[in-house]
Amino acid sequence: MTFPSIRVRLAALLIRIAVRLAYAGGTIFRRPYLRFVGLQDAARRDLARRRYAEAEAKAAELLALAEQFPHDWDYGNAVHHGHLILGRVALVRGDVGRACRELVAAGHTPGSPQLNSFGPNCQLALELLTMGQVAPVLEFLQLCTAFWNPRCSRAIAWSDEIRTGATPAFGPNLRY
Repeated sequence: MTFPSIRVRLAALLIRIAVRLAYAGGTIFRRPYLRFVGLQDAARRDLARRRYAEAEAKAAELLALAEQFPHDWDYGNAVHHGHLILGRVALVRGDVGRACRELVAAGHTPGSPQLNSFGPNCQLALELLTMGQVAPVLEFLQLCTAFWNPRCSRAIAWSDEIRTGATPAFGPNLRY
């Protein structure tokens, strides 16, 4: 392992620790902003652990807290990921209609430094595509063109692939 990769891994670990401490500190000391900073990570962990009620509650709280901080740099991430988590929970529960609505709501984010550069998370979009839900995925990708830097964006190419009946290779956009 090279020195730069060790530094990158260490930096990522420190960020994860800071986010988890923010969530814990926000909970213990009743500081909404600290809780806001850590809720996305906490909701994702609950979703990954199949604790769907907890993930849903945290995603809903994340969206509510986001409205208290509309000028924060992380606001767009909160809107995007909060709705995606709610959509994935809805899908697990068999509510495809709600999952589609949450996907479209996730596309209504104003963007963020991360979303503007790297683009949206497309895991829910992929899951809905495999179920034949093409229209909401196309609408989501169209909405993403409003914030995703056109020099980096794959939204139009992916939409074209979907219209031909193909499923795009969303690559890293399935992970972040």
